[in-house]
Amino acid sequence: MNKKQIEQEFQKIGNEIKYNKPTNTPYPPDVIKRRELLLFAQVSLANMSDAKRKKDKQKEKLQEALYKTIMSNYYCWDKSK
Repeated sequence: MNKKQIEQEFQKIGNEIKYNKPTNTPYPPDVIKRRELLLFAQVSLANMSDAKRKKDKQKEKLQEALYKTIMSNYYCWDKSK
């Protein structure tokens, strides 16, 4: 991913956190787990960005694969039940 794509992914995750909220509180356990995935994805994006800045291709590829796995689990949550 390039810097622009990483920034777009950060925005996408930010929008999911801000606008995709359940109406009932406290949040149900499955919603909490999905939101935890978004937090893990943010950490992975930050690590990817750091690896890119340090020109560490191996770490960058690892973090990108991790990010894609996390987001795949997030978007396919209902299918995995």
